Amino acid sequence: MRIAVLGGKGGVGKTVLSIALASELGAVLVDADVTEPDTPAYLNLERERDVTEVRARYAVRTDGCAGCERCLEVCPWRAVDDPIACDGCGACAIACPEDAIELRETELGRIAESREPELGLRVVHPETEPWAPELADIVHRMIPEDEDCVIDCPAGLGCPVIAALSAADAAVLVTSPDPAALHDYRRAEALTREFGLPAVRVLNRAGSDEREGFDVVIPEDERVLRAALDRDPGGLVHALREPARRVAELLPDGG
Repeated sequence: MRIAVLGGKGGVGKTVLSIALASELGAVLVDADVTEPDTPAYLNLERERDVTEVRARYAVRTDGCAGCERCLEVCPWRAVDDPIACDGCGACAIACPEDAIELRETELGRIAESREPELGLRVVHPETEPWAPELADIVHRMIPEDEDCVIDCPAGLGCPVIAALSAADAAVLVTSPDPAALHDYRRAEALTREFGLPAVRVLNRAGSDEREGFDVVIPEDERVLRAALDRDPGGLVHALREPARRVAELLPDGG
């Protein structure tokens, strides 16, 4: 089973719950945050191998350019000749009347597989330039084909999240009680419904009276914060073992 953990807003506890859930299920943990992967901040990873390299296309004008700037008109970011801003969609090449746009490739980094020795947890994560575009293709290549995995989605509802949901069998929706987080959570919930995925709804860092509409409620716990700050994977998983177990039980076929 492939489980996508998302919620919209950053900082609500998706990554720490993803770690605990992957440990509970004995699944591979996939860090789908292409630009700012979080799992290395919480785990003591020992790098084992490269899964694949990460490459991206970018558009450049060649000597045949007549200077009409039609390419810039169709690009929302006016990113022709800019390998950092260009997403490589190719719209400029289609629009160019002189056929003077060339799509070149650049290497952005690697997808790595590492192990967390204390937990015995396998982690697949990107090692890319911080300006790497959020390529859905990178996420698809990180997700193992024939193994159970927990996909820790980045904040927002952009391309990496869409890619994770398109590959997932179920979702875990995580939020905290503050209004901004709840607003983004509702958007994530609606997106999950569009994909027709069964979902477990988790309220993290909850007060005593905050429960309605959620399947799992996790109260504020200083042990989680302390373990995260100390980079103590065992302490982190121990503090979240019970809520992770409840989430696992609520997943289709018990995870």
